[in-house]
Amino acid sequence: MRKFLFITCLTWALVCGHNGYAQSESTRQLLPVAGMQQDLLILRDAFKAIHPAYGLYTSKDSLQQRCDTTMEALRRPLTEDEFINTLYPFVSALKCGHTQIKHAINYQPSLAYRMPQLPFQILVQQDRAWVTTCRLTAIQTGDELLSINSVPVADIIKHGGDLYAADGNNQTFKELFLSEYDGFEDACNKYYHWKPPYRITFRNRQGAIKTIVADTTGKSLQPAATEVDNYKGWSSAANTDYLPLRFLRHPSVACFEVHSYQYQDTLIFEKAFKDIQEKGAEYLIIDLRHNTGGDIRIAAKLLTYLADDPFQMVGDLWARVPDPGQTRFSAYFDSSGMESLFQSFRSTGIKKDNHYEMAFQPAFGNLLDKTGLDKRYHYNGQLIVLIDGATFSSGAHTAAVIKQNCRKAIFIGRETAGGSEGCSGGSIQQLTLPNTGVVIDFPLLRVVSVIRHPTYGRGIMPDYPVLLTPMDVVTKRDPDLEKALSIINSRK
Repeated sequence: MRKFLFITCLTWALVCGHNGYAQSESTRQLLPVAGMQQDLLILRDAFKAIHPAYGLYTSKDSLQQRCDTTMEALRRPLTEDEFINTLYPFVSALKCGHTQIKHAINYQPSLAYRMPQLPFQILVQQDRAWVTTCRLTAIQTGDELLSINSVPVADIIKHGGDLYAADGNNQTFKELFLSEYDGFEDACNKYYHWKPPYRITFRNRQGAIKTIVADTTGKSLQPAATEVDNYKGWSSAANTDYLPLRFLRHPSVACFEVHSYQYQDTLIFEKAFKDIQEKGAEYLIIDLRHNTGGDIRIAAKLLTYLADDPFQMVGDLWARVPDPGQTRFSAYFDSSGMESLFQSFRSTGIKKDNHYEMAFQPAFGNLLDKTGLDKRYHYNGQLIVLIDGATFSSGAHTAAVIKQNCRKAIFIGRETAGGSEGCSGGSIQQLTLPNTGVVIDFPLLRVVSVIRHPTYGRGIMPDYPVLLTPMDVVTKRDPDLEKALSIINSRK
């Protein structure tokens, strides 16, 4: 798989829920109404004809209604930012985390306008928000936000969370986005267009409800507490580079962080599992948190050290059309991306259940068939897997294969961003809308999970769910790792 650039995804714009931008934005070049409307219809038709997620999680009628609403919003010239913001609800309604919007290749951001910053950062969980770091003395870490400018926080979360594409009905990715990547602040700026001062109502840690008016322009966030050393007492292995491997001596535990799949990972895997075997680790923690994917063949290599038996990495592979490289939308796709697609995949021409089977090219390796285990350094002890709302794409496929093929595996953390049923992906193409130049990340294949009984529209669920606290965020305490060690110590 072409690596999904998660951080890039996290910089795309929120939907503009009200007309108008700041005055400093009004002088920017505007896109004509006819061109924006034509591009919307091209995108709608492309979704209907070839997108593998079309109709899977949102009914076709609902998608058309969302398209109609978007068309109604395109009744005046808009800046490119506004156009993207207006387009995003329709794209997000498809419920595909690999389908995101990017600016046109010649886009130039405004240097004259800076979005205001909220006087705090937050943690969003289960439709609520808590303060982490703060610029105010009146609000402390752990206080719960109730409203801003008389708008309930639940509404802000809803508007923010609905404006990011995610797989199926997943919420953990949206919570992480709103918290870790300032999506909550984006909602306040780009949906509500608020500027300081802010009228903030919150519940403090003692349960008292208070309201303040705050203007904190220019003040910096202050750290609230000393950071926790989560690996105190652990030793680090040498020569595993950007994939840390650590060991605890009593009990014998190894922890291996796998955050993406790059080609050089295979050499690190061999070194890591050799060390794990030589140190006789009885427990192995595989950290897949924030593993946003990459080449799925590298993910399969990791599984050769972990699976109980020879395993299948991909359950099925299909496209909506017999040849996804030859459609009436081909002119809008980047030709180099299509070349990459057919270097890795080929069409079989076989129709099955209203779609067409695809296969891996021989040079890619047949991940639809059984992959053998590593004979030298295979791990046979107790396996614990850490997952979260950024475990996505090939990272989520890894979690699925472990779930299916590692009988003793225990999962800790939060629901994966990637669906337990699989994802629309394989090779992400670039569709350029011809009138505006705006680019859509557009998968053409459905990569089906090996999970025999997936949960519709949801990711891989942890056996031991862990919620973060605001103080965990501020101090960088790792309750997932603590839970893993608690389980290990209970089995001694």
